[in-house]
Amino acid sequence: MVLVEPEKEGNIGSVARAMRNFELDDLWIVNPKVPVDGEARAYAMHGLNVLAAARTVKAFDEALEGVDIVAGTSAVAARSTSNLLRVAITPKHLAERVRSTKRGRVAIVFGRESSGLSNREMEACDFLVTIPASRSYNVLNIATAASIMFYELFQLKTAKSIELASRGSKQRLLSQFDRLAEVGEIQPHKRRLAQRALRNIISRSFISRREASLLVGIFRKALSKTV
Repeated sequence: MVLVEPEKEGNIGSVARAMRNFELDDLWIVNPKVPVDGEARAYAMHGLNVLAAARTVKAFDEALEGVDIVAGTSAVAARSTSNLLRVAITPKHLAERVRSTKRGRVAIVFGRESSGLSNREMEACDFLVTIPASRSYNVLNIATAASIMFYELFQLKTAKSIELASRGSKQRLLSQFDRLAEVGEIQPHKRRLAQRALRNIISRSFISRREASLLVGIFRKALSKTV
């Protein structure tokens, strides 16, 4: 769980409490705008151990080191399929995809209470997760939203699993795809859109290590034929 620049101390404690409810204990706090002090501890209740073990870092990238899947959260999902950056899945869909994984660290990222995640931070995410709610008022308190996410993920305890592709493997796959598009003389703006589209597909499918390896091999062979 990653909180990016949280602005309310009580929310930090409430998230720690929700994590304790659902047997999660790995909390990262990026550049908090308030002290993590007495109010946070009061709200944490039985999640005090989670709060005490939380790691505070200055930069967003630091919290993602060693992470294989980055799930950003947003109250604003794309209304058009052409807005590739904000194409989102629901917490239930997230849980269904995580259910089949055996290895690999998944980070759920929550942005600032006032403004959410920046575009740059969303670009670093493999995909966005949004909680369906009323169109007239769809913004949930961060601790409430986190609890919904954690509940869905908590159902994964007894599921059969596979090994996820690492972030490095997925990046190699995307790089090979981009090179193939370049060799095919695809226009740069279309290449960028195609790369984002492929990244969305890879993320939503929770691609396995074996699948990524096979695709990289195919792309590499195709590229060798063009030389």
